[in-house]
Parts: sequence; structure tokens; C-alpha cells
Amino acid sequence: MSSFLLGFASATLPCKSSMMIASTRTATRAHSNQGASNTFLSSKGFREPFLHLLRFPQNNVRDIAPSQDMAIKDMDNRNCRDVGVAAPPTIMDMAREWRDGVGIIDFLERRNFLITGATGFLAKVLIEKILRVAPNVGKIFLLIKAKDEQAAMQRVKNEIIGCELFICLQQKYGEEYTSFMLSKLVPVKGDIQESNMGIGNDSFRQITQEVDVIVNSAANATLDERYDAALAANTIAPSWLLSFAKNCKKLSLFLHLSTTYVNGERPGILMEKAFEMGESRIDSSTQSKLDVHHEISLVSDLIETLPPNEVPQKLKEIGLARARMYGWQNVYEMTKAMGEMMINADRGRVPVVIVRPSVIESTFREPFPGWIQGYRMLDPLILSYGKGRLPGFLVDPDTVLDVVPADLVANVIIAAMAKHGITASPSIDVYHAASSTVNPVMACDIFDYSRDYFAASPLTDDQGDEIQITDMEYFSSIDSFSSYIQKDIVEKSGLSKEIGPNSNPKQRSRLEARCKRMAESIIHLAKLYEPYAFYRARFDSWNTRKLMEQMSTKEGNKFPIDLRSINWEDYFTNAHIPGLKRHVIKKASSS
Repeated sequence: MSSFLLGFASATLPCKSSMMIASTRTATRAHSNQGASNTFLSSKGFREPFLHLLRFPQNNVRDIAPSQDMAIKDMDNRNCRDVGVAAPPTIMDMAREWRDGVGIIDFLERRNFLITGATGFLAKVLIEKILRVAPNVGKIFLLIKAKDEQAAMQRVKNEIIGCELFICLQQKYGEEYTSFMLSKLVPVKGDIQESNMGIGNDSFRQITQEVDVIVNSAANATLDERYDAALAANTIAPSWLLSFAKNCKKLSLFLHLSTTYVNGERPGILMEKAFEMGESRIDSSTQSKLDVHHEISLVSDLIETLPPNEVPQKLKEIGLARARMYGWQNVYEMTKAMGEMMINADRGRVPVVIVRPSVIESTFREPFPGWIQGYRMLDPLILSYGKGRLPGFLVDPDTVLDVVPADLVANVIIAAMAKHGITASPSIDVYHAASSTVNPVMACDIFDYSRDYFAASPLTDDQGDEIQITDMEYFSSIDSFSSYIQKDIVEKSGLSKEIGPNSNPKQRSRLEARCKRMAESIIHLAKLYEPYAFYRARFDSWNTRKLMEQMSTKEGNKFPIDLRSINWEDYFTNAHIPGLKRHVIKKASSS
């Protein structure tokens, strides 16, 4: 369950990230002996491949009319949407009428893109939107993990071209759909965790000659990941990709996807501010400064000195300990923050935009409401509650859970990409795609919406009987929640009644083991989510709101980014939970 996290699909990463760490460590040591003007990773470090990576699986707020009814009744009742439903015109809207706007469509047309993490949830939503609104876009190179080019092409056909998300394009182009998609999408066999992205010479030459924008959507979002794997994917790989970007002759923008939770545990309003190298989330007067070089060396030393059978668990423990030491809640947040530091420190004159979404969930409107790929952060809780397996949880009911639909995040990416790609200024700009300051939704609201939905449309058990749920119970300590959930599991399993002269010892033993595993799994999830269940910070989105104001009325309708327009009850009951049933539960059942 630890991989259902913060809007990113959990990456499948090496269980021996040691070679990547060791290779980078060598470069780090080389750097320490050179002048301060050198880049963080030496050119030698970038050239050396990772040979032994084994893979394992506040202001200016105006009233917005509520969104239209988004109910989805069946698979054939979806409306493909090219524009959002506009709110009644305001003074701001009328002032936009004479503006040219950002120039989003003009920017997209004939531009060439390189996208990493291309088969992930958010990347697919981004690709679909670009192809739907800008069919004259140039090539979109997709970095795909595969054994060869043929396998990379097959993955694109199966996971992107054949994906239901692209149904609007399928309907538009009909028999020409596949040929249209293949005329735009260029699969590239590679791996962001390898030198030069593991790209072959021919593809390397083509990409470096033609690409205008690089979008880094690859990440490992597992909250309790091994420290080496998280460092490799979230800290080192983005720096390697930036080095690759410097070879691109036409590059006008490097866009990196991060997370609002790089801001750590600090309370208050957290701003859209780029990280400086060594910046932590604690008072620097009471703690030594964070040294990214040292963190990489530390992991390398541990891998070299620890007994092999102790490495996996120790690397998880050290990752959490180091994150907590410097003010982050887990290894994911810390390594993503260090990835931002690496980019800022090494960007030179490359124009950089960092987009930080909060908790990304299913689509709000486009191309149709409720599309989702796999479990996101809230979904294990919502579905377990609907199945009657989670009648209570460790969470403050008044905690604001910062949620943002995937299609709005894609629109922020595209709008920011156009604004900064046009000017190509060698700056770094940060955008939060977050709802907590402009349209907050609390934990109790989400569970109330879920309760109302499942009361009207209950899930069924293995016997086909409707599952009845009760109001969610809230717990403020892990001890009280653990006692509660263990007792609840035992009672529902019938284990408490399996006592008597006729009870079957073997059957009882199996049932006890099953109950124990279920309880341990839920308690582990509660511990992982505890920092977010009592989170007190909110994320400023001033830059994103300013970007919205710079868009023309037509752009605002075609690329809506205003989270204030969302009616959360409408979203969860008419889009998100029906989408979970259709795209997650049914898919899991069929497989």
C-alpha cells in the first residue's frame, strides 16, 4: 500500500541502486577537488553507465459559479470536452477580452517535446491534452523503458495509443487514429537512471537537434522507499536529465514535475520558492546544513559496509531517519527536494520551470470526468471504506487534504510551459498546483461524500450482497486506532466466534494469520499517512493565479486552471468515485 502516493505512480526501481549511487559518488568526490564553478556532477560521472542496476518491481479571490453536473452513468455516456464550462463573466474576464493572452496554442504548434515517465498517469493526461488541442504539434519523443526499440513501440501502442483516455482522439480520427498518433509520438528506448538517458546514438542526435521542451515526469513516489532507490530516481536522475538537456540545440525550456510536499512539515502558508543547495526544512542554527554530496556518499558507504541481507531494511530506516533529521516527513519528500536543489544549482542558462502538484486525483472534466490510472493517495482509503474494511482511520477530520484533479495540473503545465518557453529566459520559476488556499476540502468532507455515494450505490461482497457502511470514526493516536482496527477485523472475520469444542484448529490458525496480515497492512498505511492526516500547512499558489490572469478568455476556457471552480461534493460523488469503480475496481477484477 505504500506506493499509492501523492499523485505519482510508484516507479519500479533498482534494488541495487548502489552502482548509480557509487557512480555519482565518484563524480561528487571529483567535484570536491575542483573549482566551485564546476557542475555538481562531473562529465565523467555522466558518461559512466550504471552497469549493475537490477530492476524490481489569498488574494484576488472572486466568486465562481458551481461546476456543471458531471454525472457519468455508463461507458457510452461520456462527453469528450475540449473546453471547460465558463463561469459568468466578471470584470477580470472582460479585461481579458482585449488581451492576446499567453499564446499557448501558437507555442504548442510545431514544437517538439521529450517527455519522461511517459506511461505514467499525469504524463498521459498531458499528452492527450496536447494532441487534442494542438494537432499541429511537432514530435513528442517518449522515453520508454524497454529491452529494444520494438518493445518500446509496443508499450506505446498498448499503454498510450490503446488507452481509454484517448477516446476523444479515437472518435475524432476514426480509422486514421493510429496513424495520427504514430505521426506524433516517437518511442525512444531509454532509462532516466542511465547516462545520456540510455538513448542510442541515432535517437540522441535526433532529439538533441529537434527538441524544444523537456518535461520530466519520472519519479519514485513510494513514501517508505529504500534511500538509494529514492536518491537515484528523484535526486540524481533529474540532474542527469538536465545535463542531457544542455546538449539540445533548440531547447527553450526544461520543465520538472515535483510535489508541493517538498516544503516539509512547516506550518503556515508555504510559498512557490525554488530551493537553494543545502536548504533544509528546519532551523539551520540548531542543525548542520544539508549536504547532498554527503547524503550520496553516506548511502554508498552503507551499501559497501553492511551485510547484504541487512541492506534493504537499513536503507529504508536510514532514509526515513535522514528525512526526519532535516525536516521532511519521508524519503520521497526529501529526495524530491534535493532533486530540485540539483536542478537549480546546475541549470546554468537553461530556462527552468518547476511545477509542484499536491495530491493528484482523477480528471475533473477533460477529456471526460473521472479517468484515473491505478490507485492514487486517497483511493485506498475511499475504496476500503466503501468495502466496509475501514470504518475508522487515523486522521483529524478538520485537516485540509490538498487535492487537485489531473486535467487541471496538465493545464498548469501547458500554460507555464508556453509562458516561459516563449521568452526562454534563463530563470527558474515555481508553480504550485494546489487547492488548500483557494478551495480547501477537509478530510471529514471527503469521507462524508464517500459515505453518501456508497449509501446510494453500495459495493457488493463476494456473495453479491450489498455492503452497508457506517459513519467514519476518527482517531488521534496510532495506539487507539491500532486497537480499534484489530478488534474490528477479528469481529468481522468471525474469529471471535470460532471458539468451542467443534472449532477447527487449522482453519482457525489460517484465519488468525489472515486477520493479522490485514491489521498490519492497515496500520502500516496509517503510519505512512499520519503526517498528511494531521498536516497544518497550506500551499500558496500566487504564481499560478497570476498565470491564470495573464491568459485570454479563450485560453482560460480551453486550459482551465482555476481550482475555485470545483464543487468538491460534485467532483467526488459524480466523477472521482465512479471513476474509481470503472477504471480501478473493474480493471483489477478483470485481471
